[in-house]
Amino acid sequence: MGEVAVIYKINPSLDKKEEIKKKLTEFGAKEIREEEIGFGITSLKAIFVLPDKPNYVEELEKKILKIEGVNSIQVEGTSLI
Repeated sequence: MGEVAVIYKINPSLDKKEEIKKKLTEFGAKEIREEEIGFGITSLKAIFVLPDKPNYVEELEKKILKIEGVNSIQVEGTSLI
């Protein structure tokens, strides 16, 4: 099996953004960027490289949603590596 690159768009609470970035790094994020939405609101883009195993992506999404301050998560793109 190979690997899958997944890009997530994460909408954080404004006061929890740095804590969320730290947790995403602990979960294995290869890159985290802030993206301006408007009116001072930003989302986070996190890139993960994951094993291409059944349910692995879904389990990571569940872990991310459990982080305090994460309002929503959306997959922006996936690609086999």
